[in-house]
Amino acid sequence: MQIMSVDTVTRSTAETAAYYETVLGLPVRKEIGAVEVTVGRSVIRFREDADAEGDQHYAFLIDDARFDAARAFLAAGPGLLSDGARTEFEAQPAWNARSLYFPGPDRSVLEVIARRDLPSNLGAGHVSGAKASSPHVPGTQPAPFGPGDLLSVSEVGIAVPDVAGTADRLTDAGIGRYPDGSATFSPAGHIDGMLILVSPGRTWFPTSDRVVAEPPVTVVAQAGAASPGVVPGRYELAPGRVLVVRP
Repeated sequence: MQIMSVDTVTRSTAETAAYYETVLGLPVRKEIGAVEVTVGRSVIRFREDADAEGDQHYAFLIDDARFDAARAFLAAGPGLLSDGARTEFEAQPAWNARSLYFPGPDRSVLEVIARRDLPSNLGAGHVSGAKASSPHVPGTQPAPFGPGDLLSVSEVGIAVPDVAGTADRLTDAGIGRYPDGSATFSPAGHIDGMLILVSPGRTWFPTSDRVVAEPPVTVVAQAGAASPGVVPGRYELAPGRVLVVRP
């Protein structure tokens, strides 16, 4: 279930555009009342809503071979979010992934995630030659981490009033549910893209002050090779929150 686009809101399009353009170096297209950010083969469109409540979460896919470069880049730039002394997070065994979290614009919690089970020939969309798992060539100096290393939107956090019930409905549509969920947290999707279903009022890991609210969001995804059995369609997750899966 490859995430192709996300349409949501931000309290400040100016702040959001400046962050993605200057801090992460991503392509940004500005228009009146909105801003569009290209992340590899995905696009996030933010519309301005100064009264929007709560904070958002997105994870961006990176090559596992670029993880150390990502850590150095983020530590020197926006900084890394921590849980105690930890700034690097190994996911549960079923995920076979590791992550770094960092503060984004408009109080968002951003993440880069390296998923080791993705096929080595997964392309990076607009970035020629980039791979999701490409070995480092011995004796060469790794290139500095840059916007071309962000391959796609890998996760979108979405608040729903009934986490378990929503995850069950998506499971019936072939959108798998990851283990180790709870009544307030359930990842739904596949290694090529997933939704993080959470209860409103919960905080975004690893923070204690970035709070999940219920902003409108539409996620458009495409059933991919890593997500067989997904049933295309439009899924109303909660009022104002929609998943559209294309064949």
